[in-house]
Amino acid sequence: MTAIVKELVQETEEYFQGVGTTLECNAGDMTVDTDYGVFPARRAVSCLVEPEEGDRVLLAGTLGGDLFIIAVLERPDAKTIAIALEGDCSVKVSRGRLDLAAEKGLSLLSSEELHLTAADLSLRAPRGGVFIDKLNYFGDRIAAHVNKIRLIGNCFESVIERVAQHFKRSYRIIDEIDQVKSKTIDYRADENLSLRGQNTLIDADELVRLEGEQIHLG
Repeated sequence: MTAIVKELVQETEEYFQGVGTTLECNAGDMTVDTDYGVFPARRAVSCLVEPEEGDRVLLAGTLGGDLFIIAVLERPDAKTIAIALEGDCSVKVSRGRLDLAAEKGLSLLSSEELHLTAADLSLRAPRGGVFIDKLNYFGDRIAAHVNKIRLIGNCFESVIERVAQHFKRSYRIIDEIDQVKSKTIDYRADENLSLRGQNTLIDADELVRLEGEQIHLG
């Protein structure tokens, strides 16, 4: 085997290219079994698929220097194919669009940050779930059209300059205290207005006025 390697070095001036099978893959250092012997090799930057043990790969380089796996040609088992990159990486499309499609699922994972920036963002799915410990939203306008909204929480606070609501029916159930503090309060009913309580107190510093065709007290 040593004689064959020496002949290859002399004939090809140390350049070698061939096909082999990976034997070991440990932290970027690999060994490849070829017809001319077993050689140590590294994955080339252009080889996006991370080689695994048992892969049939294309090997190129110099026998006296560095040998690189430049492509994974075949994988015997139906294992997960991993595209492994080191350092910062970017995918740029100068003209046109980029589509990512997966038949069973698509996951975006980041241990630190995830940014989405676009002039127009659309999300469409029959079902969805959002789990965020703390959310800050800054925007100009929100428009939502839904059939049912349900909120469950311990505390709800809002600071708004103006609120306008229009309901066909409104029901509120408050177990303890309902307190309103306002400069002016105006309640109007087209038909009936009913105020009931175990104790009802009406207190005014200046004027209390009751007006109607009939007033019943007691």
